Amino acid sequence: MFERRTPAEPGIFVELDGERVPARRGEPLAAALLAAGEIRLARSPKLHRPRGPSCLRGDCDGCLMRVDGLPNVTTCLRLVAGGERVSTQNVLGTRRTDLLRVTDWFFPKGIDHHHLLAGIPGVSGVMTSFARKMAGLGRLPDRPEAAGAARAFSCDVLVVGGGRAGLATASALAGLGLEVHLVDEGVALGGNQLALGEAGRACVAGLDVSDLDVHSPASAIGVYDGKVVVVPASPAAAGALVIEPRALVIATGAHDGVLAIPNNDLPGVMSARALLRLEQLGIVLRERAVLVGEGRFADRVAPLLGGLLAAHVAAGDVVAIEGGSAVRAVRLRDGRAIEASAVLTDLPPAPAFELAEQAGARTRLGEGGFAIVVDARGRAADRCWAVGDCTGAPFEAPQAAIVAEDVASSFRGG
Repeated sequence: MFERRTPAEPGIFVELDGERVPARRGEPLAAALLAAGEIRLARSPKLHRPRGPSCLRGDCDGCLMRVDGLPNVTTCLRLVAGGERVSTQNVLGTRRTDLLRVTDWFFPKGIDHHHLLAGIPGVSGVMTSFARKMAGLGRLPDRPEAAGAARAFSCDVLVVGGGRAGLATASALAGLGLEVHLVDEGVALGGNQLALGEAGRACVAGLDVSDLDVHSPASAIGVYDGKVVVVPASPAAAGALVIEPRALVIATGAHDGVLAIPNNDLPGVMSARALLRLEQLGIVLRERAVLVGEGRFADRVAPLLGGLLAAHVAAGDVVAIEGGSAVRAVRLRDGRAIEASAVLTDLPPAPAFELAEQAGARTRLGEGGFAIVVDARGRAADRCWAVGDCTGAPFEAPQAAIVAEDVASSFRGG
């Protein structure tokens, strides 16, 4: 389905289930596998349905694999160094033929194993034991991980999110003389700008981040009594951070919108933003695709596909995606079936509100999901501000200065 615009880097390989796959140093593992023609990388935990990368930002389970003996690695967030041992997990058989897929055939509408044969003497216990062994994700690591010591410290401001909104706000805060730490879980700072080519890179490059303490790739996993727990993505990194900021700025962006239709998780269903990200990595789609929706990326994707664009339709016109182990066609409301190998979605994004809600912020239901409620100065809760897509509105450059000044004002008792 995908191929490289230019050859892989000489001498750089990753090992996929024992076979060598050419790669480029510094690209995401998932991207290297897609470029080699592999789109079925994972399996669902219970029914063993095939999964493929759909977001390339760590928000889905389509690229979870075992890497160097460590299970459940999000391979779109793990960069190639060369020589990684990547293997499919949660299968009986091979990556392409999982014998446990028979579960899906027997229970096409799903299965509630908690109640299946429950209460029947002599059978209930056997069924429960069987379900525990057959479901789940991956096996334990090859070797125990060494425990890393957590480090606790305080700072003036912690900004969570390294997209345009987070970087601009953090830069403005540092410009006011504040001690600013920034956390981002991406493989590189920039967020959505990484999908926008030279213009996006220039936008990020124009922001001064030299005075920031950057923790990346790392995830802010929770807010507890005003302290934010940050976990590094790399297993080789030091332990967790427990940061107590005087002010917390949430710039977590938004998740890609998802079609609420049957088979919306088949391999080959991918966000338009993810396709643009692959394009920036020199990996291009070579098969027919249907583009669904009209968001901020559609006008870039349509000309990029050229003759491979089978149709560009509204989300409300699609009733199902057809296929078994991968996309075969898109079924429309008028009864037509458009043959394609890929479905590219550009739908209203779903704001990433969870961390702000833990910090005491309120949310409201909008077009793409629940968004963080902020006032005109970006305040979301006591000592908490939010900016950008997580508030349900696109980021505008003046917002960075407004939030930064309000944070500084709060330190002065304003």
